[in-house]
Order: sequence, then structure tokens, then C-alpha cells
Amino acid sequence: MTTMIWTARYADADTVARLRADPSGIGAFVSGFDVDEALLDAPAEVHNPAIPFDLDEQWQAIHHLLTGSAGATDDALSVIVGKFPKIGKDQGFGAAWLIPAGAIIDANEALEAVSNAELRKRYDPKAMVADGVYGAKLLLEDGEGGLDFVIDDVDRLRSFLREGAKRKLAAFAMIN
Repeated sequence: MTTMIWTARYADADTVARLRADPSGIGAFVSGFDVDEALLDAPAEVHNPAIPFDLDEQWQAIHHLLTGSAGATDDALSVIVGKFPKIGKDQGFGAAWLIPAGAIIDANEALEAVSNAELRKRYDPKAMVADGVYGAKLLLEDGEGGLDFVIDDVDRLRSFLREGAKRKLAAFAMIN
């Protein structure tokens, strides 16, 4: 069975311009195939811009928790599945897309305004299953453990967005 994993990687303005002009290397960039192995072993901040970030298979459940939808919305929290420009060719589950720096800043501000306690109240794996959210059946089976798992990843997303907003970085993302 093929899994679908959401992966993103920060990009500065020069990298955005380069990959928009020639998107042939976007899949390798987002996946981190070009990362210097020394960077992986060196002490680094939680989200070093050189290193990809992923939400594994629960990406759509996190998106649903944040937006109440399985698909893209106009909400600032629609950063995992958003209305962003597609870049390049199909990477396995569609083309990669650009999350502009402004969207990362807006999503960071919106997520900072929502507590984990509020997110715990919103969590509804039955609604996720009904909306066709990828992996929702497993979360439903996991009960309270599924909620804890998703909240841990929301906290990781908070950190990713906070760092990107602080540095005013865009990101490229894809499902692979």
C-alpha cells in the first residue's frame, strides 16, 4: 500500500525564484536530496531551513482539525492543504506547491491564537472519516491515543510555522 506523506521545506526568495524558473528539481529540493549530510549531524535549530519537515500520514487529519474541512479553505489555517500556486510536474500525488511567506506568517498568527485545549474540543475522528480524511479510520480506532498523536504534530507544525514566520521564509510543499 502506498502512503501519502506531506512534506515541506523552507525556501528563501532566491530559492523560490530559482525553482519557479526551473521547477525540474523541486521534488528533490522538498525531499531534501540536496541536503549536505553534515547539516543533518550538526546541532541545529528545530527547523533548520536546509532540512525538510513532514507531517507524515496524518497531514490531512491535522488540516481537518485546524479548518474543519478535508480540502483547501480560505482560512489562514489552511496552510497544509491550501489554495497555493502549483509548481512543476506531478511528484506522485500531484505537483508541489509554493506556500508564500505571507501565508506562513498568517498561519502562524492564526495557530498561535488557538490553544491545544480548543483543538482537543474540535477533534472529531468520526467527522474526519465521513469527510474522507486520509488515515482517519486509524485515528478513530486509536481513540484518545489518536488525539494525542495529532496534537503532538500540531505542536510540531506550530514550531515550523513560528520559525518560518520569524525568518520570513516561504516553503514548498508536496504529497509524496
